[in-house]
Amino acid sequence: MKTKTKHFHSLFIVLLTSSTFLLSTASAETNKSAYGYLEPVTLTMHQIALTAKLDTGAETASISAKNILLYEMDGQEYASFMVAHPELEQPVHYNLPIVQHAKIKKRASEQTQKSRYHSRPVVNMQIQFDGKPHIIMVNLIDRSHFSTPMLLGRKALKKLNAVVDSTRKNTLLYETNS
Repeated sequence: MKTKTKHFHSLFIVLLTSSTFLLSTASAETNKSAYGYLEPVTLTMHQIALTAKLDTGAETASISAKNILLYEMDGQEYASFMVAHPELEQPVHYNLPIVQHAKIKKRASEQTQKSRYHSRPVVNMQIQFDGKPHIIMVNLIDRSHFSTPMLLGRKALKKLNAVVDSTRKNTLLYETNS
């Protein structure tokens, strides 16, 4: 009888611990929403809608920029650039302060003995995602040869409280207000 009691007691402890863990994990995830690997984003400044790839394999966010000109004004470094991509009807001009320079690892085919990294300017951009305004850091690079003009990496996804379901896309376009 004591053996059965010990087994029930042990089983009870295991179930209680498992339940507590599952409930704490679920409550930690309640602030996160699941999105597809492609979702619409609006560039707030010009109200331009575009498609972003939500990529958990990338650390940083990037936007398709052309004609990037770096300059200094009043001791602050700035970037003048055009957000341009075949998906967009026409390019949009931005002039924003640079917040940092990102060190992005080159592809194996691009690497030389001198450098394994690209340096890209990073700016803060105001976007709207899932109906909410956000300011995210994006690095500037010509993405016209990619299918989407914007990539949202892990840092941006964390800020957006987003979880990515790679089997879905454009979930925000198909939501119903019921």
